[in-house]
Amino acid sequence: MEDAVYVRDGLVVFTREGIYQMRLKIAPQRYVYKSLKTRNKRDALEKARREFFKFEDRAEQGLAYITPTVKKVLAEYEQYRTKEHEQGRTKDGMLRQVKRVQKFWIEFIGDKQIDRVDNKDFENYETWRREYYSKHKILPRNASLIPTDKTMQWETTFFKTVIKWATQKGYRGNKSIPTYTFKLKKDRSRPAIEMHEHRKIIMVMRKRIRQSTNPAWRYMREVLRDYVLVLANSGVRVGELNNLRIRDIHAFKDDKERENYRLIVRGKTGERDVIPRSGCKTYIDRALERRKAQGAKANDFLFVMHSGAKITTLIDQFKEVLKDADLEHSSAGEPYTLYSYRHHYAIHALRKGKGVFEVARNMGTSVQMINLYYGRQATSQTFATRLGD
Repeated sequence: MEDAVYVRDGLVVFTREGIYQMRLKIAPQRYVYKSLKTRNKRDALEKARREFFKFEDRAEQGLAYITPTVKKVLAEYEQYRTKEHEQGRTKDGMLRQVKRVQKFWIEFIGDKQIDRVDNKDFENYETWRREYYSKHKILPRNASLIPTDKTMQWETTFFKTVIKWATQKGYRGNKSIPTYTFKLKKDRSRPAIEMHEHRKIIMVMRKRIRQSTNPAWRYMREVLRDYVLVLANSGVRVGELNNLRIRDIHAFKDDKERENYRLIVRGKTGERDVIPRSGCKTYIDRALERRKAQGAKANDFLFVMHSGAKITTLIDQFKEVLKDADLEHSSAGEPYTLYSYRHHYAIHALRKGKGVFEVARNMGTSVQMINLYYGRQATSQTFATRLGD
């Protein structure tokens, strides 16, 4: 090192091509090199001392001298979740969500050091994110111009998870995790497809099947019909149905001697048994026969694409059906999706007098969520009779 000056233990100032540099020992056998950006020796020594005091101050707080940026931490977190995915501990859908959402946070505060992230960043993210697509000319396929409350809630919860992970890695020292919690702006029931709308949708799907001359198209339209009917009669989540394998379907007879199936589904709340309405057996049988003709085995998925690939989403096909049925939105103007059939199941189960606890358990959710989203809509004659007893 040229013109080296040993300022104090662990700190050396030297020149390189006339520009002063510093070398700081931050751990045994670990050094940090940094340009002091000056040719003046006195200025260089002063800057080096300030850097040393900064190092000591951060060490007292349990912070590293140089902490990674949000962008770097998110890249590490993606690698961590990818490895978990390879080990079967992170699902496909979750990994896709991680990759999707991290892009927003990188663009928002990617260059900020992770230990400097606080509640204010979460508050500002909400405004920035809601205006994001209105400031961009291209709106990605299936993206909403203005994100829903549920989307905002998921994206902020995701980043809090990353902050917690970074803290456990030691990137934030003794700093506490931000306490920000996104609050839903709308207290309303989710759009559920009513029974008369459901009948119309089924009629349209049957018509589309009859009119189809292309074998691949006809196959997918038949799959969509049975897929929708199973959703409507079981209350399972879309992702749970996508992951349902033939070996997860078990035949049984109930106390009324009706033949039915017990479905073992796996979703965000873990594994559970689902008992669909007894009439759903017909639709599951059709799907089983279709898979049997394809030579499917016990470990294969119940519903697959015409190519045999696993279903990721059928929303585009379903949107075409809704368009043909002139039922793209609810009476409140909210767009219907395949997930609307989960709400359809809940509301109609309650209207038929099914117990809230049983409905919640079958759907893999809490009694509180059932009451919050569906209870007010289940005021049928059956409920009125039960209340009058």
